[in-house]
Order: sequence, then structure tokens, then C-alpha cells
Amino acid sequence: MNFTENERAISARASRWSVRIASLVVTSLAIACWTLGAATAVSDEPRIADDDIVVLRDLRYREAASKNCTLDLAMQKDYTGQPRPAILVVHGGGWVEGDKSSFATLKNRNPANIIEFARLGFVALGVNYRLSGEAPFPAALDDCRCAVRWLRAHAGEYRVDSLHIGVYGNSAGGHLALLMGMMPPPARGTSEPYADQSSLVQAVVSDSGPLDLLTQQRDNQLRSVIEKFMGGPPEGPRAAEYLRASPVNHISGKIPPLLLIYGEVDTQVNVNITDQFVAALSQSGHKDVSYVRLAGVDHCPHSLIGIPYLPTIVNEFFLRTLRPAKAEPKH
Repeated sequence: MNFTENERAISARASRWSVRIASLVVTSLAIACWTLGAATAVSDEPRIADDDIVVLRDLRYREAASKNCTLDLAMQKDYTGQPRPAILVVHGGGWVEGDKSSFATLKNRNPANIIEFARLGFVALGVNYRLSGEAPFPAALDDCRCAVRWLRAHAGEYRVDSLHIGVYGNSAGGHLALLMGMMPPPARGTSEPYADQSSLVQAVVSDSGPLDLLTQQRDNQLRSVIEKFMGGPPEGPRAAEYLRASPVNHISGKIPPLLLIYGEVDTQVNVNITDQFVAALSQSGHKDVSYVRLAGVDHCPHSLIGIPYLPTIVNEFFLRTLRPAKAEPKH
């Protein structure tokens, strides 16, 4: 994998084992990165050619719940090697719109395209879920968790390493990805599909995912969108649901590695909330949080704006956190 000089600088700074702020200027953008004990592994393995990738479309992972409960799956053709780690990609759209197809296009590929992840050697899935016009929270989260359980139930069929599954999401999808990694899952044995499988994930990337729904609703930041997602304003018993649906209320030292990508002038997610979130994660003892804070950048700097060095940061994060460590050679 070829690095530009700017990418080398970012990767080197991200690999230092301390809490700090590093800054540099790239194409007129000032970037500040907080890394809490996270090391970046640079892969020099060749990518798989596009001709060797197959995309299976519209696989149903949840029967009878909704026509939206489908996924696209990209992987290497005719693979017979060791089981591979997997990445779920959860689309954004304010929980009211959006589609998995935006991350599975053959041309004009957005960052986090499942074909690109498959080229890196992952099994990659783009997931659709029930939108808030069909069902309010927690339906979308339940669906995303079900997709993880479905994948584990079919791990043998798709040669998936069920111990190493990550999730990426942008905007509303970033919010759902964070909840998948931070919010305790339902107890096994429920009526949910594939209840014998775990919905836990081992790495999370959030590109501009909302963090505190109650504060955003009160500050009139996406108020109508959030209220539709939550089934109404935070009144009566629903106020507790707002707290439950906010990643800021699920901080602990036991959550998986996180990569957070946020713009400093995001008009939809207040970056000050993200700053406080990262500080609280540090205080909780969580040792693997990477925070990319982009000055002069608005919403979804990775998936929509397409800043050129961010795909390298996302790819290397997943390569580091999801690939099992290779055993040291015996002497």
C-alpha cells in the first residue's frame, strides 16, 4: 500500500502510545488527532484485483420483519483459505433515508465501499435496516445487530472469522455503529433471529455519528429528525429512551477499539460534544480510541467529502484491530 508524505505523517503520529494532540496542515485543512494508546499497523500486502471480487446482493438476514432487512456481501471469489475478518457498513441518511447500494457501487465508489474492503481481504457487508418512517428506535439497532448474528450463523459458508467483526457507519449509520460497539446487547435466548449467536463487534468506525440525542434535540440540532427516529420528543418514559440511544451514556473501559472522524464545523453534530466524548473515554480507562478532528470541515468528512488520506486511516485501523496477530516464529 503506497503512502503519501501526509499519510506517513498521520500514521506515524497515530502510533505513539500516549494521549496527545498532533497537528499538521494538508491542502489547507488543519487536522488534530487524539490517539489513546492506539498503534497503527501499515499493511504491505497486495490488494486483491477487482476481477477476483464477487458481490452477492439483497441477501435477507431477517425474515418477515421488513423488506428493508437485506444486505450486500462482497468477498474474494473461490476463496478456500483461513477464515477472514468481516466489516459491516451501515449507511447514513438521518435514519429516514439512505440505502446500502451507496457503499456497493462498481463505479464512483464512496469511501468505505464494501468492494474496497473486500480487496483488502475482508468479507464486507452493506446493510439496510428499518428506517424511522417504518419503525422508531430501537428497530434500526435491532436490525444491525441481527445482521451481525446472521453473519456469524453463516460464517462457515462465507469463510468468516466470527471472532473478528468490525462495523463502519456514517452519520446516522455512525450512531448505530457506536451503539453496536458500546451498548450492551440483549441477553441470548430472546425471540430475536439467530439468538444463539453474539451481536458483539470487535472494532468500530464512526464518521460523524450523533453522540448525544437528548442534547441535540434540546439545542434544536436535527430536532425533527431525532424526534422521528425516537418516536416523539423526550417526554415521560421516552426521555429514558433518549439516554439509552445516546453513545455518550455507554462509556466504559470494556468497549472495542474506536476510530472517530468528525469535522470541526459540522452543522449536524456539535464537535464540542465529540471532544467531551473522547475525554470521557480516556478517563474511563479505554486505551484504544483514535480521534481525527478536521478543521474547516463539515459533516461526513470521510464518506461524503472524500478527503484523500482518510481511507488509509480507516483501512489501517481495521487491518490492525481485526486481523489476528501472527504468531512469533519459533527459534
